Amino acid sequence: MNRKVTTLYERATQKLEVQVRTMKLPPDFVEHYDMVRTVHKIRAAFCNPNVRRGAVLQKYEQARVAQKRYSAGFCGIASYMWNQMFRMPDGAEIWRLKMIQRGEYNIGDHVWLENSFTGDALDLTFDQFIASCGDYVEIPYNEIGHYVSSDFEFERAYRFARHLGIDLESIVFENALRSLGRD
Repeated sequence: MNRKVTTLYERATQKLEVQVRTMKLPPDFVEHYDMVRTVHKIRAAFCNPNVRRGAVLQKYEQARVAQKRYSAGFCGIASYMWNQMFRMPDGAEIWRLKMIQRGEYNIGDHVWLENSFTGDALDLTFDQFIASCGDYVEIPYNEIGHYVSSDFEFERAYRFARHLGIDLESIVFENALRSLGRD
């Protein structure tokens, strides 16, 4: 990676780190995984060619890498993984998946997280959208999108998590069991 792109990517990662460090979480929340460390692990994995080959759809891969948009293609994977890893002790979601589809807003298909308790957005791949002037596209997260269920199997997210040493499949299974106790 050239130095300027690396610096932009590192700045985006640092912005996410600050956001994660300062977010308000419910008092009952128990952090089983270090959220800041997870941000760094996820963002480092976005740049790994082997991880990219196994996780993102390859249709646009050549253009993404050429443009140094390393987080592009990972929005659903990273959001699903975060949604599953960081939950309340009873399995309840802290971050709901929210998405837009092509035609709803001018950036195409995109997935991010919304804190169920505060309504704050967490977009782990916000830096994939860069305007022609070189600035990040400001997305009005609270004004667009719709909620989608996280109750599904996501093999590409499981493969991605395995690259990070995380058994996401087991986490998803445990969340399902814990949520049964809430019913």
